[in-house]
Amino acid sequence: MSELRFESVSVHYGHRRTGHLAVDGVSLTVPSGQVVGLVGESGSGKSTLASTAVGLVPATSGTVSLDGVDVRKLHRRDRGLQMVFQDPYSSLDPRMTIGESIAEAMPRGTDRKAEVARLLELVHLDPDRAHTFPARLSGGQRQRIALARALAGRPKVIIADEITSALDVSVQGAVLNLVRDLQRRLGLSMLFISHDLAVVRYVSDRIAVMRGGRIVEEGEAEQVLTRPRHEYTSELLEAY
Repeated sequence: MSELRFESVSVHYGHRRTGHLAVDGVSLTVPSGQVVGLVGESGSGKSTLASTAVGLVPATSGTVSLDGVDVRKLHRRDRGLQMVFQDPYSSLDPRMTIGESIAEAMPRGTDRKAEVARLLELVHLDPDRAHTFPARLSGGQRQRIALARALAGRPKVIIADEITSALDVSVQGAVLNLVRDLQRRLGLSMLFISHDLAVVRYVSDRIAVMRGGRIVEEGEAEQVLTRPRHEYTSELLEAY
């Protein structure tokens, strides 16, 4: 279990005067072994903040650290961070079998065949499907493969970015149950991003509310959901 910490992180796109400040001085901690739900409307900066942790977007200022070490000083494979993306249809290479996609993320020296089988079982898929191509899978099954692929890297922290928003409502619940089960069984720390407060409520120990690039409220899930301190949080609660 590990702690992920954002300290005064800002991300500015474009020219200093005419560009866009997507993330504005955000400080947020994902405690060891807990799920922090990050919620806010589209364009609030949630995905940009997450992308700074895995090196997809450079922070203009501030730091992201894992167990006190700046993630920029860690080799990508050694960061202990894995991200699961929103679109299950574009996150897997259509030319690779699902077994190959999962194995690609594994550390050197791993018994790939055995580990692929173990991970497929972990996400409730038949290990015999390792030779299947993504085109033959549903969106929910692809998202399970994306989770297995993230776990193949033996992460300390997983960042899940809107991973149920592209799925049918009937499938969302099963994926959320899987996420909650995996997090508890493996003791993972997780940043769970969603625009849907009901989804965040289901999986989170703590909730942070983001608006206009800033965290406007953060606290224990029960407190944020039942006794919100910020009017924007109240608006989100009323909306759902």
